[in-house]
Amino acid sequence: MAFFLSTVALLAGPFVYALGQRHQNARQIFDGFIFITIAGIVCVHIIPGALDSGGMWALAFLVLGLVFPVALERLFDRTMHEAHGFILLIAALGLVVHAVIDGIALLPHDAATPGSTHLGTTPLALGVILHRLPVGMAIWWSLRPHFSAGVAIVTYAVVILATGLSYFLGDPIVAMSQTAAVAYFQAFVAGSLVHVVAFGVSHTHDGHVEPGPLAASPHGSWGYRLGILIGLFVVFATAHIGG
Repeated sequence: MAFFLSTVALLAGPFVYALGQRHQNARQIFDGFIFITIAGIVCVHIIPGALDSGGMWALAFLVLGLVFPVALERLFDRTMHEAHGFILLIAALGLVVHAVIDGIALLPHDAATPGSTHLGTTPLALGVILHRLPVGMAIWWSLRPHFSAGVAIVTYAVVILATGLSYFLGDPIVAMSQTAAVAYFQAFVAGSLVHVVAFGVSHTHDGHVEPGPLAASPHGSWGYRLGILIGLFVVFATAHIGG
């Protein structure tokens, strides 16, 4: 049931976001919600998990992930669109890896990790289900405008498959997810995701931001602020539930 509900929440993302685009205030609320929840998932869930498993080397990969998008954009200055596309693909791959961790958290018992008292419990699964909605919204927001609806749909399918593999296979995937290499990759992707969240899908670093939810919303609007508050509630609620 937990896997089914997490899938429904993920796939509801693009429909909820599309409904929000029909009204300016709703769009601003969702823009703020996506911004803060994705930033929160990265900072509250992905980065701490990567640092716990990978230690100081994971921190080095986090810094590398922060620097990499800027270096890539400067290296391919004349092909900025392609550079942004590559960054988005890395971020999407990172979400797929994170989906494997989510699948472990959805397990109905604590067999996911020998001796664990909280992994796989119902509260942790509820936390995963709650944050799947903003993840689904963010995938649609970031990939559909830059690539196509088809690419976004394939990404949803891969995320669901990755979650299902860890949920149904259990122990072998758990062991793989706890390796240092996975922690390093998660840390690197977390840095790239911070870049995507901070600057949007298509931008230049002189302050001009092109299409994307952050560009579409006046940051001082009440709708954007309300979206941030709702997102903060979701981020810290899932962290508390998962703890």
